[in-house]
Amino acid sequence: MNEQSDMITKDLTYNELFTNFKKGLRTGNWRKLRFLDKALYRAAIGYAKRGGSIANGMLVEKLLGFIEKLKETKGMRIFKRGFEKAVEMVARYEEKGVFAWAPRLKDWLKDPSYIFWLGTVRW
Repeated sequence: MNEQSDMITKDLTYNELFTNFKKGLRTGNWRKLRFLDKALYRAAIGYAKRGGSIANGMLVEKLLGFIEKLKETKGMRIFKRGFEKAVEMVARYEEKGVFAWAPRLKDWLKDPSYIFWLGTVRW
């Protein structure tokens, strides 16, 4: 496949961009974006507002990344942090043979509630 066929073919409209912008303001995630990322997002909203939609694959991909950051909730961040810890623990414990004498631990590391708890614990 060539690079152009791998690009995203979704168009972003003003409604989608503006709705996610408002959500990001409400959740406080807008503040976490870098200055240039905010500028690009605002420019895309301005362009889409004048009747166009964003169709450039690379730009849409970048904007979808921003939208993902704007939609992120505290729970999602906690779960993501817990998932990273769980993956790290599985690799480390398999290497050291911990699951041989604590087989239930492997089940715990697959349980969403336990993964969420791992995300809340600071070590």
